[in-house]
Amino acid sequence: MAHIILTGCTGTAGSATLAQCISSSNVARVSVLSRRPVKQAEGNDKVTVHIHKDFGSYPDSLLDQLKGAVGCIWALGISTSQVKPEKATRTPGKCTPLFGCVKGEAEASLLALRSDNPGLRIWNVRPAYIDETQNPLRDGSDIMLKKVMDRAVPLLRTVWPSGVTPTGPLAGLLESCALETSSKEDVKARLQGTGVTIEEGGTLGVLLANTGIRRLAGL
Repeated sequence: MAHIILTGCTGTAGSATLAQCISSSNVARVSVLSRRPVKQAEGNDKVTVHIHKDFGSYPDSLLDQLKGAVGCIWALGISTSQVKPEKATRTPGKCTPLFGCVKGEAEASLLALRSDNPGLRIWNVRPAYIDETQNPLRDGSDIMLKKVMDRAVPLLRTVWPSGVTPTGPLAGLLESCALETSSKEDVKARLQGTGVTIEEGGTLGVLLANTGIRRLAGL
């Protein structure tokens, strides 16, 4: 069974992914990097929470504790409800929102790491609106917003299903990406289709758009 590194566990996608890893028979150990304690992990022997304030620096003492991990699921980030609508791009124009530029640059930078790290496999995942209305782990902040979304999301699921990403299926897919060991050719043959782009050159590099996330999750 595998050792997974996980960030963003106090957020929507991260908390769902932590729950997925805890319940998974394929994951033996979860190392959580968090700026603050993670209530969800309390009392669970499978999870170790490392309080880490600076995500731009990783001391040797922390890296030693992360050795042996087979994958990292980076779910750290701001909620899409707190930023303007955007579309990530690696070729930003003058009118591209800053968030889209930063995300596109991050994706490109991650893919570039493959040339010097032949064992590195990159999955860039682009969910749309993450639907947490059925997530029992959602926190109690932004109560008014959550009440509004509880009413709006069922309609959104009906009129724009490709724009919604349920937390459960997303978490399951993130776990499977982190644990994937098949060759690039096998992954391409198995996953290629709508919403999935297999990057050219180097080791495995995959871009999952929300349509691909939904298709692979059987939605």
